[in-house]
Amino acid sequence: MAKKRKKQQAPQPPSSYELLGMRIQRQINAPAAQSEKTTVIARQDGEREDDWERLIEELETVEELTMISLDDGRIRLRWNPEESST
Repeated sequence: MAKKRKKQQAPQPPSSYELLGMRIQRQINAPAAQSEKTTVIARQDGEREDDWERLIEELETVEELTMISLDDGRIRLRWNPEESST
């Protein structure tokens, strides 16, 4: 019996939510943010509002993370605030 070859599916491009998550992750992992244990995030033009709201909801569940809403709609993320110098 001949084996049927499985068709390999082309890799799927990342979803808009995954792209948003990758952008925020790069921002959090930036050397300056890691040094200060803080960064400010903001929704960019072209990013979906429902993706942004989902991200914020998920960030709210992260222990050791403080979220501070700023007047201009941005959000300051701060982790391990007791160890932060600012």
